[in-house]
Amino acid sequence: MLLSLGLACIAVLGFGSSAVLARLGMSAMRPMPASVISLVGSTLLAGTLALIFEFDAIIALPAIAMVWLLGNGILTYMGGRSQQYIAISLIGASRVTPIVGSAALFSALYAITLTRLGVPGFNEHMTVLLGVGTVVVVIGLALTGGNFLRQSWGRDWRSVAGYGLAILAAACYGASTLSGRVLSIQFGSPLIMAAGSMFFATLVLSPVFGREAAQRVAGSGWAPLFVFLAGFAAACAVMSLYFAVTREGSNILVIAPIVSCSPLITLLMARLFLRQTETVTSELVIGTLMAVGGVAMVVVGGLISS
Repeated sequence: MLLSLGLACIAVLGFGSSAVLARLGMSAMRPMPASVISLVGSTLLAGTLALIFEFDAIIALPAIAMVWLLGNGILTYMGGRSQQYIAISLIGASRVTPIVGSAALFSALYAITLTRLGVPGFNEHMTVLLGVGTVVVVIGLALTGGNFLRQSWGRDWRSVAGYGLAILAAACYGASTLSGRVLSIQFGSPLIMAAGSMFFATLVLSPVFGREAAQRVAGSGWAPLFVFLAGFAAACAVMSLYFAVTREGSNILVIAPIVSCSPLITLLMARLFLRQTETVTSELVIGTLMAVGGVAMVVVGGLISS
């Protein structure tokens, strides 16, 4: 159990730091080329480990698994990470991360919906904790908007787009959590699922944004390195989380709420490294704490109902 808790803490650091590193890198490049560079970093790390530890299982994968991995890669990295990066470039890492951290809320809502539709393998039901947690998350996320909520939306299209894309990214991440669980059970280990999804997402994005990404690598100073490290950190977080929840004796009820605290790391790092571009207000801190607590309640409620 101690090792699982240690891996969960690594996941918190990885998810929390990835957003700040991406923000630093996108000071000199557009979000989509940055997404390609970060995906390269993620794929190199996860792919290398998968080839070392799961080579035989990779060779034995059926052809249909490739199609599902492609779909999961599009959902997670084109739908999730790309929209997250665009949102970060518009409104900042400290405001996007609490919203993206609500992916567990979307996962619970999706699971409840699939249960009501009678989909095999899903047995989730609405509980008091799920309901209260949902309300707390919504209030917390509203507070992270700060002054934006008191302004005219028509005069602040960047904020409207940023918050909207952050919510869509969270929705995609929430769906990918469910698809990732199913794929891990059907086609192999979580490591294969993570590496394969990253690989196919890189293949899809590279023909469109790969050339610009390569140009930025050659002429944007330290920015590409920050984005590459953001992808590296995200991959470390994903793999640590997968191994934490699949280890024998691990307790998801403890691990999931710990991982949902990653926005707090983002706030701390934003305060330290993004003083010139982002302002950490009291409303943002309170809203983030409420969102983290609400997500933890949603996770616990979902586990109790399952």
